[in-house]
Amino acid sequence: MSILPWLLALLIAADAPNAGALPGADRPDELPTGATIVDEGDIPEELVRIAREVRDRPIGERMAAISAPLLGTPYLNDAAGEGHGKDPDPPARYDAFDCLTFVEEVLALALAGDPTGAPAIRRQLRYAGGAPVDYDNRNHFMLQEWVPRNIENGYLEDITAQLGETHLVQKVVTPKTWAWWKKRKLFQLPDERLPTGTFRLQVMRLGAAAEIVDDIPDGALILTVRESRDYVPIVVTHLGFKVPAGDVPLMRHATRMGSEPRVRNDKLDWYLEHVRWYQRWPVDGITVLMPREAGPRRSATVTPAAP
Repeated sequence: MSILPWLLALLIAADAPNAGALPGADRPDELPTGATIVDEGDIPEELVRIAREVRDRPIGERMAAISAPLLGTPYLNDAAGEGHGKDPDPPARYDAFDCLTFVEEVLALALAGDPTGAPAIRRQLRYAGGAPVDYDNRNHFMLQEWVPRNIENGYLEDITAQLGETHLVQKVVTPKTWAWWKKRKLFQLPDERLPTGTFRLQVMRLGAAAEIVDDIPDGALILTVRESRDYVPIVVTHLGFKVPAGDVPLMRHATRMGSEPRVRNDKLDWYLEHVRWYQRWPVDGITVLMPREAGPRRSATVTPAAP
């Protein structure tokens, strides 16, 4: 099966065998017997119906409702691709997810004015600035590409510093960083395509985050950020989003946790305490990104005034 490096790489560490990781790690890479691939455009009827029913609700409620039928869906490493070229896996599927494809699909359906527009939003989230759908154009790296580009294109806003005290992570990545990284071979990219420079991210320590879980807006994306290492170009290794759940804030994510890797809910305060104990690659904290309503979606949901 082809590799989907835009999900980042590196396992949520050997001391965290149950976390929900991004590429390059030892994770499930085969579906349960009998599972079928669903190609792009074949959005399940139930999801289409729900997306239309909740289209006028707040973003957090939309994301929660759209993703509810996906709870229990198996976790699969690197399931999606371009459907051609270097990664011929299907661009979209609903029978299995990893942490990023799950978030991308839910965001696309929640932000689209109608489910028929979800594939276009997915492409904008996944590929650089309207570039053709191609492996080399994919936002493979969260810190360097996926996060800044989707903030720039207006789909996300970094609200971490609005929630409490943060510190700025500045990650310097050079050609040597990529050359030293043992997971480099998993990415079918020429050396000149690998992003270099200084990349920044606002991060909140786990202790501070545990104190403000109730203040994190519903629908906000929660990124797990590892301590920076000179020989590793990445720091973000997982993401999910907060769902409304009464008095107990929940994180919904596609994860390897437990004996059955799948899409599941976890108490957010429990998750923050759980990742605190990762030893081999400690967690620095979290970054919180809030989805923003795109102009095309707003205009699509407005009912024209009668003449």
